[in-house]
Amino acid sequence: MEIAVIGVGNRARKYLSCLPDWVRLNYLVEPEQLRLEQTARRFGVPADHCFSSSEEFFSAPRPGVDAVIVAAPDRLHVPLALKCVERGWPVLLEKPAATDDAQYRSLLEASRKAGVPVGVCLEMRCHPYFVRVRELARRIGPIVSIDHTEHIGPDRMAHTFVRGLWSRKEDAGPIFLSKCSHDADFVFWLTGADLEGEVVSRGELTRFRSSCAPEGSAARCISCPIESECRYSAVDLYRRRGAWTSGFDVPEGQTLDDVIGQELKEGRYGRCVYRCDNDVFDTQELTATLTGGVKLRMRLEGTSLLEGRSTVIRGREGSLEADGGRIILRDAGGKVLLEEDHSELADAPLHAGADRELALDFFRAIENGREPVATLESAYRGHRLCYLAEN
Repeated sequence: MEIAVIGVGNRARKYLSCLPDWVRLNYLVEPEQLRLEQTARRFGVPADHCFSSSEEFFSAPRPGVDAVIVAAPDRLHVPLALKCVERGWPVLLEKPAATDDAQYRSLLEASRKAGVPVGVCLEMRCHPYFVRVRELARRIGPIVSIDHTEHIGPDRMAHTFVRGLWSRKEDAGPIFLSKCSHDADFVFWLTGADLEGEVVSRGELTRFRSSCAPEGSAARCISCPIESECRYSAVDLYRRRGAWTSGFDVPEGQTLDDVIGQELKEGRYGRCVYRCDNDVFDTQELTATLTGGVKLRMRLEGTSLLEGRSTVIRGREGSLEADGGRIILRDAGGKVLLEEDHSELADAPLHAGADRELALDFFRAIENGREPVATLESAYRGHRLCYLAEN
């Protein structure tokens, strides 16, 4: 099987690291020249199969394309996927599949009409921990309510949603869609229900704004007199701990330390989190009712020091608590029936293998003429909930 990849950012590189021997990367599209060249060398893609623009890639017939991974910026997902579908190329589409409902429906209609499958990168469906939660939830009878919280974590929040590429609505869309489309999909995949009734949502930007900047702080962490006391220090995150640096491209003749130093001095990732141009929420809460009367409460929390997901599922015959890798199953009287600890999966590579499983499932589905594990159609309910959260 021969594939093309459009957009070679962090997510695409994760999937490329999972390619089995029988899948070959044949075409690359990436506007960042350094990233394009380095990926091409790593996977042996010839220069005439590398493109710095999608327009150039789509301008002529491209033999040797059995499927395409689209992992470009969020607002380009639908336009690029539509061009692939028009050419009969199955697509594995990074989430969120679309930044608004109208675009999502247009791609869904095109996919149905052309009979070309589109899979969506929703790894929670393949993650062993969440697969186990779904299995055990069947033991507590019909579900009555779900209370789910996504703790983004201070490092991810600062890097991605304050300093990074998902920090502004006009560039990447609202944070609930960007971060919680996984979680919303999990709810519907877990219950098999649909949305019923009104969605009520309220979000705020409470912490990462100039009015919250500590007294005496500076515009950049590297020159800040109180940098060593700040939990969101870019110097600490990138230089001392070496975290969240895999997305930094290192030109020939330079080292990663050189690139980090440049970012700290003049790049977007060296800015004080209280003095960026971010406008996405750092907290948001949503309530809704699903078919069967299931009461749903979802929270996005970007200001705490916690990271991970916590879920409480109540059924007519018991309850299930899933938090930080631990699962506790109780009967209706509160007696513990089962307790499992999957916390070792939290730091396992590739989302505990879910990235690999998702990619392999997609390629096998194309090869065998079946639907992938997360189809565009089945992913719509979760995306729709996120769209309604912004209205």
